[in-house]
Amino acid sequence: MDTQRRGVDSEAVAELQSSVDTDDVAELAERLHSEDSDERAGAAWRLVEAASRRPTAVRAHLDDVVACVDDDDRWVRRGATWVVAELAERQPDALSVKFSELVELTDADDQLVRQNGAVAVAGVTKRYPGRATTGLSKLAELTADEDQLLARYAEEAFRDVTEAIAARADDAGYPMLVRAAEAYADLLPDDVEVITVGDDEDPAHPVYVSFGKDAPVDAGAADDAPQEHPPAEIPDPPSVTVTRADLEPDLKIGSTPLTTDFRASIVDDTLEHGLVTFRRLDATDEAVREAFQNALGQWAAVDDHDHVESVLGAGEDWAATRYDDGDTLAQRGAPNTIAEATWLVDRITRAVSYAHARGVVHGGLHPGVIRYLETPVGAWDAPLVADWGFAHATSGLRTPPIPRQFAAPEHRNPGTYGRFDQSTDVFGLGALAYYLLTGEPPVTGESVVPASHRNPALPAAVDSLFDRSLATDKQARFETVLGFQTAFDRLAGDLAGEVAP
Repeated sequence: MDTQRRGVDSEAVAELQSSVDTDDVAELAERLHSEDSDERAGAAWRLVEAASRRPTAVRAHLDDVVACVDDDDRWVRRGATWVVAELAERQPDALSVKFSELVELTDADDQLVRQNGAVAVAGVTKRYPGRATTGLSKLAELTADEDQLLARYAEEAFRDVTEAIAARADDAGYPMLVRAAEAYADLLPDDVEVITVGDDEDPAHPVYVSFGKDAPVDAGAADDAPQEHPPAEIPDPPSVTVTRADLEPDLKIGSTPLTTDFRASIVDDTLEHGLVTFRRLDATDEAVREAFQNALGQWAAVDDHDHVESVLGAGEDWAATRYDDGDTLAQRGAPNTIAEATWLVDRITRAVSYAHARGVVHGGLHPGVIRYLETPVGAWDAPLVADWGFAHATSGLRTPPIPRQFAAPEHRNPGTYGRFDQSTDVFGLGALAYYLLTGEPPVTGESVVPASHRNPALPAAVDSLFDRSLATDKQARFETVLGFQTAFDRLAGDLAGEVAP
């Protein structure tokens, strides 16, 4: 325990420790509950020494220690958080489930508690790459802390943790990619692949880490997984029309910037299973409500396609669709195999092409609007494209109207790049295909990371598809969705064989 290097009053610590006459870990843990604050503080600082020499023994009393990080006495808080930091460095698995609490420590008022929190966050993040985005984002922010000691430590820890995680990812055969805000990009080691984005891209996570392990694999590389296949047929939607009086919303299942979604029961025997998804419009702005109505009309005009979600009823401020429990591609993530990803891209593309042939533009494709229809066991669940025209209505509430990582330039800056049109859907299909084949959203900075870099199982030929479909300039994209579909069909044989019917 180097208190001098951390700027701690060593004499005060020694005096507190001398007030406790035992080194028995169990007894020290018991004294953390004393009514005497000096005794609690003395026990905490004795446990600091024990944690450095006997971490396993201290770990057995971790709950007692963590309960003291909010103690009224600052020396108790300081000692308890130092114990936590020692354990995070020596036995990080003990604190992985308390990671959010460790992050909160870095926002404490007390300088030493913040330092201890940073040490703890670094220790756990270094051991658990799944914490990398949150952990590295927090360490990056701390490099600008007013406490110069903490700022220097955070910068050193940021590089050390990043190098350790990158080495583990490389050993496991998964490519590691870091998307970092410009303010923090220079902190990253030279041998780590970095994409620099605007500082306001994702304020909550200025450093975002992804790994190729989330990408789909060749079916042959998943020999231990059941070999599923496309469904033989897509179940027909219910041939009914429901009214608002038929519906009894009883459980919230999700929300969008435009609507709140509920499970709704049918009050009579209109539907066999008795449930629909009820979409309630939350906006009060008249222009948005009018755009919502127009969107529902466009949606209903194309919902006879197998892969378009069916509208079972609608009103001025609501719509009812086939019940799906709020299950979307955004919730599921990319499928396990390239074969399934390829099939999903094909089905979604055909649905959008069908709509374009009838003069209907979706305008806001992203994983949250791809819902699923359950199919028989052994078959892939069928994708259903929903929320037709909702992006246009939502644009009256926010910019961009869809998640930024999937937003076309015209979503983010319509004044420069123009209105939503068929070319916007070409971009959206490219973004969805990229996500389905790599497990990651396309980068919304100056360039797109080649899909074959994100997922080594993909052929390099796929990159040209995304270079064109995700082009900033509309004129550089495929002229039509049919053009995108034709190009994708040519690639399908290299991806997963012929596209299944």
